[in-house]
Formats: sequence, structure tokens, C-alpha cells
Amino acid sequence: MALAPMLPGQAIKTAGSIWAKAIEQANEERKKPGADGRGDAYCYFVGSRASGKSTLLNRFLYPTRAEVPKPSEGIEYTYARKPAAYDHEKKDLAHIWEVGGSQEFAEEIANSDQLFLTAKQVTTAVVVIVVDLSDPAGILPTLLYWTEQVKKKLTATYEKFEKKGLQLPEQLRQRAKSKLYASNEDKDAVYHSGISLVIAATKYDVFKTSDPEVKKVMSRVLRYIAHAHGAFLCYLSGLHGGGGDGSAAEDAALLDNFTRLMNHLIFTGLEKKPVLKMQPMSDHNGPIMMPAGADTFKSIGRPRGAAEGSVTAGLAEWRELFEKMFPGVREKEAKMSAKGAKFVDAVRHRKLTELDNFRKEQVAAVEAAKKKALMAKAQQQDAAAKKKAAAPAGGAKPNGTSKVKASGDPTTPRRPSGAGAS
Repeated sequence: MALAPMLPGQAIKTAGSIWAKAIEQANEERKKPGADGRGDAYCYFVGSRASGKSTLLNRFLYPTRAEVPKPSEGIEYTYARKPAAYDHEKKDLAHIWEVGGSQEFAEEIANSDQLFLTAKQVTTAVVVIVVDLSDPAGILPTLLYWTEQVKKKLTATYEKFEKKGLQLPEQLRQRAKSKLYASNEDKDAVYHSGISLVIAATKYDVFKTSDPEVKKVMSRVLRYIAHAHGAFLCYLSGLHGGGGDGSAAEDAALLDNFTRLMNHLIFTGLEKKPVLKMQPMSDHNGPIMMPAGADTFKSIGRPRGAAEGSVTAGLAEWRELFEKMFPGVREKEAKMSAKGAKFVDAVRHRKLTELDNFRKEQVAAVEAAKKKALMAKAQQQDAAAKKKAAAPAGGAKPNGTSKVKASGDPTTPRRPSGAGAS
């Protein structure tokens, strides 16, 4: 018997599903001894389909394995454990989610109240936005979409704290600002989210043969967006192994740098500034690696040469040039928006269906209650009628017999006249 297809995200909420079990297992792991101290970390790998999220996550967890994992559909969960920094008998735990599949599913996860940047997660949250350098036109829509989703979700989550009079959101923002941007000239212009944000640009091995001017525009746009959002920017290549063109050492160094960065952000966090072996690299002729706080808007520049102006205005200038350099950006954005609208319509339809079913259930429940009450009343009336029918008429005794004394009763013996006792 074929099962009806689930709407995006339904499997996560279904009791007994693999995701419900995964969440339950993760909660059990969190309760084990040794999961105290800094608290569990929560890491999300997001990005466009086929951007290399699964491969990158696999290489992060198992750096020596170059196997190609199956493309993820929906959301994949795993976790990592590491000896605690100050007590090696204890283990720090990191919950890691990879959001793959359709744009509709990404919308569901980004808007979830239980999975993405919740109140419980923001203190130790890490979001890795994976973009595909082999699909240049898709990079800007993906980056803008996910940075906006992060902002939107954090705003909603932070409001919950602020309504209670808690200062945690501001403390998280100031933590990022002081640890990463303390000596940066743009520290007051950058958006400090309060979480760790990483932009991972994969498949540089495909992109590096592009025209130098193309690589220049790509690197500047990525640097501008990363710097504006307080994010780390890492180019990655050769994740599937190989490196036949002699770039294996460079590929391994980029991966090692990314792995060190992720280990720090996940298991140490922004309480300390990451210290990386690799120095910042901003030359567009090679792979880019810019830690958060190491770049400046001045060094990145703007297409029209203006040094002043808002961050938004600068992004608009870079976007205009990017669209000219990489045709198809608008089409990809429109496609993402259409899928987003389709998701909204699907959710609205589901909610309306649930409401309609609820109303029907309420009406059915009321009708069942009425029917039950009528049946109970009929039973009471029937019992009363039977009791009345069984009762004797005229106040007769319960046994139903009576003795009648009459002088003319032939059955009563009569004493003979004049007779006496002898």
C-alpha cells in the first residue's frame, strides 16, 4: 500500500520517525556525565543543493577519508565527541545537522522552532554556509538567502530573551565584537550576530582556472559579505582527493585549516579568538582564507571607488557588478523565491487542512456527546418505565397476596349455635 508523501518537515515532527529518535538519542547523550561545563554545541551545514555539504562534513569528521558520500535529502544528523579541555575524562558533545534536499525543506528547517538557532542553541551555535564555486551564479542568491535566514531567526530568538529582561543577546554580540573585532576599524559597522558564522566556498579546484578578473570579482564579493556579517571565509578544493595537477599539498592545507577552525568554534567557541596555522590570504589569484576580523572594507574596496557610505550601499554596488559578471543570478533568485512561495502555500494548505480537520473533530465530538446523552436519557426513561410497570397497584403488599374476612365466606368454619366448651 503506497504511503501519502509527507510535506517538508513532517518527518521531523512525526513520533517514532528517525529524526524523533535522533533527537531523543542526542538528548540522552547530553544527559550523560561529562556533558556539563560549556554545554553542547550545535552546528549546521547549510547551502545550495550539490554544493558539497555532505563531502565537506565528511572530511571534517574524518579528514583522512576521501570517499564520496551519498547526496543528502532532507536533514542529516550526526554528532561528535571530544575530550573536554580541562578534564579529559569528560567528553564535550557537538550536535551536527546538515540541511540538504529541496528549497522547501530548507525553508521548513530555517523556520523551525525546535531545530535551528533556538534559545537553547545560540550560545554555542555554529552555522556553515556552503557555496559552490563551480556554480558562480548561484553563490550570491545562496549567501544572501542564508545570511538573511540567520538574521531573521536570531532576531526572533533574541526577542524571547529580551522580553524576559535577559541580557544574553547583547552579551553574545559583545563577545563576538570583543574577541574578533576589538582592533578592527570596522567593528561598529559590522553585523555581529553573536554566533559563529563560516562561509565555505567549495570546488575551488574547478574555479581556479577562471579569468583573473572573474576570480577578482568573486573574491571581493565573498570577502565583502563575510566581513559585513562577521564571518570566516574559507576556500576549499580537492575534497574528493586526487590533486593530480600538483595541488594536493595546497588542498590538504586548506582542509586542515578549515578543520582546525571548526574544532575551535565548535568545542571552544568565541570565548577565545581562533589561532590558525594558515595566515590570512586575500590574493584573488589563489585560494582565499580570511578569518573574521582580519579584513576591512577599505582593503576590499568598492566597484565605484567610494570609500564612504553604508554597508548596504557597498553591497548593492558589488551585487550590480556580480550580476554583470555572472549572468543568471536573478533567475536563480526567482527560482528560490518561487520554491519559497510554494513552501508557504504548502504550509498554509497544511494548516488550513489541520484546522478543518480539527473543526470536524470538534463537531463530531459534540454530536457524539449529544448522542451519548440522549442514549443515557432513553435508558433512564426505559428503566423508570419498567420499574413502574413492576410495582403493584393500590398499595398492595409486595408479595401480591391479601386476606379478606367476610361473614359469608363459605370457606370460613362457623361455630355451632349453643355449643360450648366441654
